[in-house]
Amino acid sequence: MKVKGIVSVALAYPAAAAAGAALVVVELGLLALTEGVSSGIAELATGWWVLPVAWVYAFPVFLVGLLLVGTPVWLLMAGLKRDSRTHALMTGAILSALAGFLIMQLFSGETAWSWGPFIYAAALVIPGAAAGWTLHRVAYGR
Repeated sequence: MKVKGIVSVALAYPAAAAAGAALVVVELGLLALTEGVSSGIAELATGWWVLPVAWVYAFPVFLVGLLLVGTPVWLLMAGLKRDSRTHALMTGAILSALAGFLIMQLFSGETAWSWGPFIYAAALVIPGAAAGWTLHRVAYGR
């Protein structure tokens, strides 16, 4: 399968980063609502401004990850003829979860074993899958 062109590949990166960041924001909003219906709604009512700020932070993180990690993996997968949308979706989910796990493991400061890195990794599976799907959709066009 061939990409549509260099312009579509260049546009695929920010589109994928935007999609991943948007789903991080959705998850953050849902997390606020699960704190309890009344307190969750109060949290969103007073702290709604956190959601667009979260997108502003998540977008460059996804973009850098796509450029530094996603590009070599994409080239490797293309060389192995693993360039279907399913492969992109699965790879995005796995790489995003792995990155989240490693970041939490490195910066948590915990010396004892905990569930924190695993929960953070699980939360990034869906945004990573969306980023992989979007990157493939924009770059390949089908």
